[in-house]
Amino acid sequence: MLFIMIGSLLPDIDHRRSMVGRLNIFVSFMSHRGFCHTLVGCIVLSLPFLLIQGAAPYVFLGGVSHLFGDRLQSAYSSKMFRIKGW
Repeated sequence: MLFIMIGSLLPDIDHRRSMVGRLNIFVSFMSHRGFCHTLVGCIVLSLPFLLIQGAAPYVFLGGVSHLFGDRLQSAYSSKMFRIKGW
């Protein structure tokens, strides 16, 4: 569960206000929802976790769930469904 949660945060490493983006010194050179928000980006971000036995697939799964959630959010975020102040 821990590695799925870590993986679900990793795609936002390119956003300066995200939890992991604050740790990224290259965030100013990256565009949000760019490379990190692709399947290839999820693979690359999960590669360091190959050093921990059995962790990489769960990190990848967390990253893919993040991408899926972003797609759902963009599909249903029209003016009709917006709540004032959000």
